[in-house]
Amino acid sequence: MATGIIYVLHGRHNKLPKANIQLLRDFIETTGTPACIGFLEGKQLTLEDGLRQLQEQVDHIIIAPVLLFAATHVKQDIPRRILATVSPDVSLTFLKPLATTIAVYDFLRDQISDALAENPERPVLLIAHGTPHYNEPYTQLKAIAEHLEDDLGVTVRCANYIGHHLIQNVVKPDSEPLIVQRLFLTDGRLANRIRDRVTAIQPDSIFLPTLEDHQVITQALQERLNAVNQVSSN
Repeated sequence: MATGIIYVLHGRHNKLPKANIQLLRDFIETTGTPACIGFLEGKQLTLEDGLRQLQEQVDHIIIAPVLLFAATHVKQDIPRRILATVSPDVSLTFLKPLATTIAVYDFLRDQISDALAENPERPVLLIAHGTPHYNEPYTQLKAIAEHLEDDLGVTVRCANYIGHHLIQNVVKPDSEPLIVQRLFLTDGRLANRIRDRVTAIQPDSIFLPTLEDHQVITQALQERLNAVNQVSSN
């Protein structure tokens, strides 16, 4: 059975995004496995384009979401669009998103630990996108925060940008300055809006980099591939 991989990214409506693309292309080259990138949004390099390309070469496709949590895209949009496009002769394996990988946890722990070295005992705020539709992403976010709290020995709160447990309900005007880790795969509009929202309430907080263009993304993908015994990078 010949296997290929499609790396599914969020994308943008009006243009091809640049964030994480070269990182993924380099990773694809090292694996030597037929693979492509497919975007959920936009009209170029779409998820459907990638599937049609791959199924001409392979009879088994691994769907690797380059997303952090399993919300609407992972649970509904990706399966629906794939099943509407792929040949019935092609078998499918769906990987989990990346937030709960060891690679992502280690990245968060190390980056926050470095920030704490310069700002001892400062509380940490871990922020994810959030969703009003599913409970699992917040449950996972909370578990990550609790694990970080145990490892780092400081208070680690968590909040969402949308849905429930919102930033403005967690950060209060009398809150002390925070170390803010935005658990996002890209910098950009949402990351900036989160910065604005937090600083409007607590202006002395500091903000750590997102995961954009960091090797942790491909390390997390490799971890997911290893879990299904598929594809090692050289």
